[in-house]
Amino acid sequence: MSAYAVTRLAWDLEHVDGLRDRFDADPDPVLDGYALTPTERAAIVDRDAPALLAGGVNPVALRNLMVLLGAAGAQMYVRSHLGVDRTGGPA
Repeated sequence: MSAYAVTRLAWDLEHVDGLRDRFDADPDPVLDGYALTPTERAAIVDRDAPALLAGGVNPVALRNLMVLLGAAGAQMYVRSHLGVDRTGGPA
């Protein structure tokens, strides 16, 4: 996992004018600008914080990214380590 690319995306979404709006409209062209694996891209689009954390993304950068993307607080912390997905169903 390219933890740096995910961290850079989080920073850019917060600080680069218009990037967040472009991401909200269509994330694929924005994500194309970062050296992300298909797994990382899917985790970002799905707001799958535990997968990104397991891949080595800095927890503070990850929290900022999830907040920027509108992930619910509980969504950031529930998934495979508890054996359930974000909706409370089996992982």
